[in-house]
Amino acid sequence: MRNRIVDLVEQSAAADPNTLFMTGDLGFSVIEKIQARLGERFINAGVAEANMATMAGSLAMLGFRVYIYSIAPFVTLRCVEQLRNDVCYQGGNVRVIGIGAGLSYGTLGPSHHSLEDAALLGSLPRMRVVSPGGPGELDAVFRALEPVDEPIYFRIGRESGIPVEPPALTVDDPAWIVRDGADATVLACGAVLGKALDAAERLKAAGGPDVRVVSVPVIKPFPTACVDRLLADGPVVTVMEAYPGNPLEVGAMELLLARGTRHGFRAVNVAHSFPKVVASHDVLRDRAGVSTAAVEDALRALTSTRQPFPA
Repeated sequence: MRNRIVDLVEQSAAADPNTLFMTGDLGFSVIEKIQARLGERFINAGVAEANMATMAGSLAMLGFRVYIYSIAPFVTLRCVEQLRNDVCYQGGNVRVIGIGAGLSYGTLGPSHHSLEDAALLGSLPRMRVVSPGGPGELDAVFRALEPVDEPIYFRIGRESGIPVEPPALTVDDPAWIVRDGADATVLACGAVLGKALDAAERLKAAGGPDVRVVSVPVIKPFPTACVDRLLADGPVVTVMEAYPGNPLEVGAMELLLARGTRHGFRAVNVAHSFPKVVASHDVLRDRAGVSTAAVEDALRALTSTRQPFPA
């Protein structure tokens, strides 16, 4: 998906001369094309992400739309104060592109993993948080948010994600049903959407519950009304490659509490610890608890009795 979002920015910049692209000295082999296309509107800010965020905020105040690009922890954790004060406080039109969401950079270790970023940036006023599950969904969300003149964090997986084609998404309705079912709902965000779909298909094939899978690529602000309309009448499981307390999990819990649901809820997320091994992305996912099997287990536990809680 990292190649696709660079292509989308290039297309947007071709139509808008006030679009700038900044990198923290990263992305080479991916960004050369946009560098050639944008010329002086392409800025390599060097290994100085905090300065890059401040520069972006200042340029946004001059009327530019600025994209800042780096590996996710470098463009979030390393410059959260500048994003808070120089971008969000000013309401600048800055798009933060963080590559390597979750455990995508598996073999590079915890310094390159990005598990707290969505909760951290989602806590900032005005900052929207987007985590698409595949290139088609990225296209739909990118188009839907094109008119928005506020800070946006694009949380992009290193991998391609799954090849699903959503309907036209909007700012108010940015979630959609990927697989229908009536017995339970999985709310998934990001590239683990594939894990949710695999779990639903395996359960159905084994004679288990028929699970509805809803993708929620925009998790802050949480699209409460949209998600509420898409839930099946049954238990709910959230799946996100992030630590507990992520915006998908919190938004779903707040929705379910407000509507007074009588069904169960479980969150499938990354264990709140640092990995102690160096391994591939899929191995780390399995060890951290965001596997297809973990989603299946959560759904089985919630649907085994098929009985709602007492009123």
